[in-house]
Amino acid sequence: MNRTISLNSKFTTTVFPKPPFNFDATVYVPHHFPEPDFEWKKGVCWQTMNFYGKPFGIKMENEGTMNKPKIKLSIYSNKKLTKEEIESIVNEINFRYGLNEDISEFCNKFKSDKFLKLPIKRLKGMRINCANSLYELFIIAIVLQNATVRRSIQMMNNLFNAYGWKLKFDDKELFAYWKPEDLANVKEEELRALRVGYRAKMIKRISESFAKGEINELELRRMTTEEARNKLMKLYGVGPATAQIILSEYLRRYDIFNLKGKLWEQKILSRILFNKKLVSTEKIVNFFEKRYGKWKGLVFHYIFTDLFWKHKEKKIEWLEKEIRI
Repeated sequence: MNRTISLNSKFTTTVFPKPPFNFDATVYVPHHFPEPDFEWKKGVCWQTMNFYGKPFGIKMENEGTMNKPKIKLSIYSNKKLTKEEIESIVNEINFRYGLNEDISEFCNKFKSDKFLKLPIKRLKGMRINCANSLYELFIIAIVLQNATVRRSIQMMNNLFNAYGWKLKFDDKELFAYWKPEDLANVKEEELRALRVGYRAKMIKRISESFAKGEINELELRRMTTEEARNKLMKLYGVGPATAQIILSEYLRRYDIFNLKGKLWEQKILSRILFNKKLVSTEKIVNFFEKRYGKWKGLVFHYIFTDLFWKHKEKKIEWLEKEIRI
């Protein structure tokens, strides 16, 4: 069922993120499992977008510095874009990568903090990124449930091969996500044949919810945190852990931090913060609340991401044992 589309039309513009800004640390997350819709090398990243049911290729190139950030943004499509389409895509990229956010207060406030001094020195200007749409992030959360990284990658690749688009642009071939309608209309047995197990029902139900318009991304972004949480929890298969991922990563609420059901993160933070094998989630969450307040979610991202950047450059033995492959 795979479709290949050549994106031969190109539009290029320039985006100026708010300083400070760290391009590579923002666009690439070393602890995210690899997907065939994204590629990165230092100073450049490529990704695909299924945006309002249309396939696009995106290329971002770093042309600035931390204090004077500048991104060359190229948008590839199968036909010439209208002014309105260009504006919508640029606004979406700005939102997904937090390019218009001002985190100078965070960087200045914690630059001498015991646990953040080195991460900020190394990653200053990094935003939490969510390169995916809300629907896509739900799919990712589903395939990550109770699975090793290897298993999650296998399930995602099976879904892409069965329902995704393959986009050709800028000498790249990357997959793009399908439309929710594509999976809402398939039988659950067809999804199970892709070896996604019990997740087939969840994938189908979430796809149906989006196909029926039960959730509006733009409206969700304007809601308060509690309103958004309540809205998300009404969706089939969405529990507190998935809702937190959406709130912290997709909706970019930097005050969101919770470790319920996250033993892996709990063990890693226990070691980093307390030099112990396992500390209670309550103690860790209280520590973050008292020490970092409204920035606690972003603090977690800096500490965690810094650890995995160091691991990427030189393997950390104790962390290697904790990573589920």
